[in-house]
Amino acid sequence: MYLTHSEYMSLGFSKVAEAKVFDELEPYAERQLNRVTGDFYMKNSLSADTFKYRVDKFKIAMAVQIEYLKSVGVTSLSEVLSASPASVSVGRMRIESGNTNAATVGRTMVATEAYNELIYTGLLYKGVDYR
Repeated sequence: MYLTHSEYMSLGFSKVAEAKVFDELEPYAERQLNRVTGDFYMKNSLSADTFKYRVDKFKIAMAVQIEYLKSVGVTSLSEVLSASPASVSVGRMRIESGNTNAATVGRTMVATEAYNELIYTGLLYKGVDYR
């Protein structure tokens, strides 16, 4: 668990007041942020990370992502997966539905605000180590 309910509240967030609901949403937010950060905190310990700026920004991104999931009503992974696609492309033809969600980054299901919290942390780096 990257973020506890008490940490969430101490960061100034409050949209998920019930600890039980928070605990249900936290694993989904965790998976989504792991995907865009290249599983950085699966490979490295969040609690042992000495770069306070990165840790603080990651926890804020977690809080924002949890609030986003709560606002769209996602309480299970099946709800994320069953969402209809925003667009379909066949050759040069593209059909977009009216419910395109600009609140997320691409197809990541990560809230734009959460993604923006991670921009200057180095966690979104997609380069290749050539050593």
